[in-house]
Amino acid sequence: MKIAEVLLFEQYFDDLKIAIQDRLAQAVGGDIPQIPTETFRKFLADDGFLLSIDELINALNDMDIVQSVDKDVITPKGNIPNDMAEPEGEEEPEVDVGDMAGDQAMSAVKDQLPQ
Repeated sequence: MKIAEVLLFEQYFDDLKIAIQDRLAQAVGGDIPQIPTETFRKFLADDGFLLSIDELINALNDMDIVQSVDKDVITPKGNIPNDMAEPEGEEEPEVDVGDMAGDQAMSAVKDQLPQ
């Protein structure tokens, strides 16, 4: 195999990995807990990557970016099961870091002033 062919081959797989990561990020960002494998394969085909189901499964397993994958469904990593999600209305209060830093700076300045 020629060097140019090797580089082209490696570039193809680098582009494939980026396309897979982008499509998974869209699914996770859209709060989709599971993606039908055939649908995901069609999305990649739209991006120019024609893969069989087995090739797709192997690529996803090699990349280690999914919790599980089979011929029917893909479960991306990073999804929180519904029973683990934070209940409605129990969100953590927002903290204004700028105000806290300003208060701390003002306190430090006052401590340095003569009494």
